[in-house]
Amino acid sequence: MRTVVSINTESFPGAHFAVFPKKLVRPLLKASCPKGGVVLDPFIGSGTVGIVAYEEDRNWIGIELNKEFRDIANDRILRETNQAYNLLDI
Repeated sequence: MRTVVSINTESFPGAHFAVFPKKLVRPLLKASCPKGGVVLDPFIGSGTVGIVAYEEDRNWIGIELNKEFRDIANDRILRETNQAYNLLDI
């Protein structure tokens, strides 16, 4: 992998301001976590890491302090993975 990667942004109709593309997450996740491993995203935001982890057969833990963003992530993860997750209040 090069030191500079050009990846187009992805649109997301939710209200989160920092959505990054799955294409950015996927190679990093695959290089750093084996299948069946656990990925920790301490700022889950819109849920991109959780979705990619699910798609790549990794377990994941997401943390988000902002309730509005937790709700956005929960809804998006359910819609894109057909799996119900509940990001917990801390």
